[in-house]
Amino acid sequence: MAIINKDVIAVKGIMEMALEIPDYQRPYKWQAEHVNQLFDDVMHHSEQAAYRLGTLVLCREQHSGKFDIVDGQQRLLTLTLFIDALYRELALTSSATSRATSSTSATSRSTPRPLKLGLLSTQFSSPESIKNLSHNAALLQSRVRRLTFDEQNKLLGFLLGQCELICITLDNLSEAFQFFDSQNARGKPLAPYDLLKAYHLREIGIQDKHAEAGCVEAWELAATSVENNQPSLLQVVMSNHLYRLRRWARGQSGRTFTNQEIEVFKGVNLADTVFPFVDRFRAANYAVDLYNADPARHWDLNQRHFPFQIDQIMVNGRRFFEYIHYYIALHHRLFVQVHPVLQPVLEVLNHYPGKHRTGDGYVRNLFECAVLFYVDKFGEHSLEQVVWLCFFWSYRIRLTHHTVQLITVDNAGSGQGKFDAGLIQVIANALHPKEVLSFMVPMLSANDLDGNQTQVEDLLECFKAKRYFIDAQ
Repeated sequence: MAIINKDVIAVKGIMEMALEIPDYQRPYKWQAEHVNQLFDDVMHHSEQAAYRLGTLVLCREQHSGKFDIVDGQQRLLTLTLFIDALYRELALTSSATSRATSSTSATSRSTPRPLKLGLLSTQFSSPESIKNLSHNAALLQSRVRRLTFDEQNKLLGFLLGQCELICITLDNLSEAFQFFDSQNARGKPLAPYDLLKAYHLREIGIQDKHAEAGCVEAWELAATSVENNQPSLLQVVMSNHLYRLRRWARGQSGRTFTNQEIEVFKGVNLADTVFPFVDRFRAANYAVDLYNADPARHWDLNQRHFPFQIDQIMVNGRRFFEYIHYYIALHHRLFVQVHPVLQPVLEVLNHYPGKHRTGDGYVRNLFECAVLFYVDKFGEHSLEQVVWLCFFWSYRIRLTHHTVQLITVDNAGSGQGKFDAGLIQVIANALHPKEVLSFMVPMLSANDLDGNQTQVEDLLECFKAKRYFIDAQ
């Protein structure tokens, strides 16, 4: 491990370094609660000789000599806003005092010489970062303003001189990422999406560097929640659809996507993997880029995408980002815009009384995964029949269980269920839609129904209308 330094450095020393926020970093996400907690902690410990604020991981760029912030961005940006707020208020007070008194007066106050805060000049492209930085700067300004001049001066001295960070500096970016904390001390957990974004940005080859900014911009747009406290489209599609399908297609459990499972989305680097199995990806990569670069595309506007498959070996770098956004778009076309063939089924699923229950959400996800997996492989061939097949397969679980747990749906998806397994594996191995259509979902009978079921009458009517229900003998 090429650790250059591992030192305890005062905040002033950190701020004097040539720091940069690399493109792979996630947006600035700290909210008022995190900023207030940091402010209160610093105030509470301001009588101590020293106060440690956490760990900072940096990677030194060999050519520029600058330091990329690998971990600690959230806290460091907040500290920068904190120091800036103190400088601003001290300057305002000093200016007002100098106007009221002679510059030679004994009561004249001077402002500490400002430290250059390089991070303030960072150009942020993420709307989320810009909004949070603006809100938190105003919050810190408000809290600092309540202090007296002497309190502000004392706090600034403590923050710069006595507040410290454990600073780990490396010269190898891959090794620096091994120091990623799974949880920032006063911030939010590092999500698997953040780790994968960083990993695949590092995997982008020199020939694809022109696409890096576009990858980051599209990623952050998809990672932004439409509603507060709701998962983003990126999180929904990656965690609930792509992760599970990539696991289920191999007969493996796909319950929860965490930092320990990010290997599912790592694969091969076309620039340095020379084994024969990679040749097909290299050929497709070259063919797609060559076709799209042809000047004729300016005329026919007929760009082609890489021939992705959900369960394929992942191609690292630019193609990973394209893979994710391709399936976000496909999911949106099928289930958000609502594909015409899906309309009758989704009309029922979107309105039956029990749809908001947790177990019903698991079953809905199983249904969507099966449809998405089929369309990805066979397009719209026999789609109407397959949609109903997926409905009967997945919602049979809902009608035959009083309580649907995630493990039940996971067993069905991975092929481990007792009566409701196998459809995902059939789609994975099929060479023609007829092989999928030959999959048999056991008929539902009155004896199969859970007697305590409620709010599922509309689902049951669909089974009856399509003759997937038989009365008990």
